[in-house]
Amino acid sequence: MESKDDDYWNDSANKSFNFDEDDVAVLEIATNNKRTLFGEDTASEANYGTGQIELPLHTIISDENLELILQEQSRNEMTIPKGISLEEEVKLLRKKIQEFNYAPSTESVVRKLILGKPCSLEMFRSMAEKEQLLDEAIASGSGNAILKVTLFLDQTLKKKLFYTLLQTRPEAVYHYVNYLSLRLKVTECTDLLVFLGRHHEASLLQFSIFVCSTSNLDIKRQRLKKIYSDYFSQPGANSFYAQLVANYMNLLEYQMGELHSSGGGSKAVAIQDKSVLETLNYVCGKYKWGDTSLQTNDNPFKLSEYHQVSQAQFEWIALNERAKQQAWLDFDHIFERKAWLNLKQKSFKINIPIDRTILRLHALHAPDPVLNTFLAKVEDPQRRLALARKVQSKHGIVDALVLLKDRAELEAYRSTLDSGTEERLYAENALKSLNNKWKSDAMKLIK
Repeated sequence: MESKDDDYWNDSANKSFNFDEDDVAVLEIATNNKRTLFGEDTASEANYGTGQIELPLHTIISDENLELILQEQSRNEMTIPKGISLEEEVKLLRKKIQEFNYAPSTESVVRKLILGKPCSLEMFRSMAEKEQLLDEAIASGSGNAILKVTLFLDQTLKKKLFYTLLQTRPEAVYHYVNYLSLRLKVTECTDLLVFLGRHHEASLLQFSIFVCSTSNLDIKRQRLKKIYSDYFSQPGANSFYAQLVANYMNLLEYQMGELHSSGGGSKAVAIQDKSVLETLNYVCGKYKWGDTSLQTNDNPFKLSEYHQVSQAQFEWIALNERAKQQAWLDFDHIFERKAWLNLKQKSFKINIPIDRTILRLHALHAPDPVLNTFLAKVEDPQRRLALARKVQSKHGIVDALVLLKDRAELEAYRSTLDSGTEERLYAENALKSLNNKWKSDAMKLIK
């Protein structure tokens, strides 16, 4: 005899909680959203709650992946029709179990990997099956699936076979190398890159992990030498990277030599493991400018040449360092260049922006003669006048007004200068010269 509780569960008017119905509801929502993608949405589908707009489904998941989820969901549904006998229900269950016993296809396995569903790859045992599985994962475009299959092959194949399989599949190599490098498995990653003939990538990986991870200069130098010997001395090595590593070793050796020779001086300590430009600033401070006989890194010109520092960078660093030391006479050695045809003849040449240079010198309290030297290199008189006024160079203002032949402005400026000063005398002489030139030009016109 059935109890009242049994009547409750057997009564069709009382509906029990069914997980499958939740799945169906999810599928219905996804289907409705899919209709929205193709313009079949209604007013009720376009709105969520009161006054809230539902996000378009394509912003969350692509059409292809949505279709994949729907197919997988319908494939895995296990619904038992109501009203069937116990024997028929057992037959359905047996049929489902038999389906699981068959070896799954590569397509179905990759689909599960994409969806993050648990699945086993152990049934793929032959080389051909594994190769097919990897190709299917690559064709799917899913990095997660590609990496999972690649890691499975790494565990089940000999290294040579595994590397040979990856040799013609750059997509798998890309994901596998990223996986190894992020986990600092440098040896495994390096072995693969070397096998693939990508020596410069292997060396850069070694450099970034083994060299940059230590602050000990002696250890760093030893590791650099080993990397250079193992990779860059080999045939076909990248000459550009080889030169960079060689330059870095040279820089470290110079910095360590300075530390030992100075007895641990503060300036030598400050450049340890620093950049080329910071080291150049240090060298500019200790160099005896004008000594051309020095052919080592102690000569800033040689250091810049060896490490391929641009002329503009060299001039800016040397100018700032010497200006801070008020060593204005050294500017002749920084900016003077010997002529090609006559080595005794020298010319002033600058590669950095002249406006910025003048403003920087003014900020570093350069004297008026130094400012005038650089102002004279500004060819446009109006621009020169504006710069001279900005840096308050009295001689520069007078020279610019003479170039502009502006007598009235020059007379007005002369009146602002104190009587008896050198600047007032310079302005008066410039005005006389300008008047004489004006009279001479006028006489030529009359004749």
